[in-house]
Amino acid sequence: MTIASIDIGTNTILMLIAELASGGGLRVISDQQVVARVGKGVDHSGSIAWDAFTRSETFLATFLEEARSAGVDVIRCTGTSALRDAKNGDDYLDYMHAKLGLEIEILSGDKEALWTYGGAISGFIDRNASYAVLDIGGGSTEMTVGHGFHIDKRLSLDIGCVRLTEKFLQHTPPTDAEIATMMEVIDAAIPRYPAFDPAATTLVGVAGTVTTLAAVEQGLKVYEPERIAGYVLTRETIARRFEQFRTMSKEQLQQQLSIDPGRADIILVGVAILKRLTELRNIPQLVVSERGLRYGIAMREWERHLEDT
Repeated sequence: MTIASIDIGTNTILMLIAELASGGGLRVISDQQVVARVGKGVDHSGSIAWDAFTRSETFLATFLEEARSAGVDVIRCTGTSALRDAKNGDDYLDYMHAKLGLEIEILSGDKEALWTYGGAISGFIDRNASYAVLDIGGGSTEMTVGHGFHIDKRLSLDIGCVRLTEKFLQHTPPTDAEIATMMEVIDAAIPRYPAFDPAATTLVGVAGTVTTLAAVEQGLKVYEPERIAGYVLTRETIARRFEQFRTMSKEQLQQQLSIDPGRADIILVGVAILKRLTELRNIPQLVVSERGLRYGIAMREWERHLEDT
């Protein structure tokens, strides 16, 4: 069974094409992403802008063509924070169905956290260990704590990179007052996330903030998935990068983030969330995962396939 799993996020659209084996194993055929900014301005206006409709239509059309050319058996597309929140989210779904024949499933915050967790830990050898999976997205940030594939606790909060950047950071580099206000919001959110023992639980980070930091730390000029997956970011490294990024202009950040320059204007918020989480919870490090929601949805479809056969 071959599946294309498309994840429409607030900042990026990602597509995984993978072959699922009879034992539940997964062979990646293609895994790619584009910065589409579907959720740009949603927090302020409450609606997805028209240019985000047309921009994402172009990207999705390309992804669908690639998926069909690869001869996939199943195409699944999910939407998260921006599509959950936008008052014209249904219009976006109707538009993509009319233009592309694409069905989009809107996931609740809890479901997003659940399937992101499953996708993230599927890349670890020890499937029975305890994990806390942190997914810093454009519109929301989820944390899910569990052991093996059993979920103990999960929570999604609206403190995403795009959302907080648009709300608080009006300058690049931002002013001290802007950063202080943003930090107050982050600090108020962190205690609400599920508690776990860092000595017994591996904190796993997914999505663009952590993968970009891993690439920057290694000085990568070309994205190398095998060097990103499993990379360890320490609390000290995260704090150091935050202090560096907060003083840089957008152009300087684009140069620094040469592998993912489209993230330059929002990376500071993601690093701030990492910084305050590791400091307030006394977490020494996190492990970077290249996997996430799109992998979890692929696994979900495999389970459904088994139930139907």
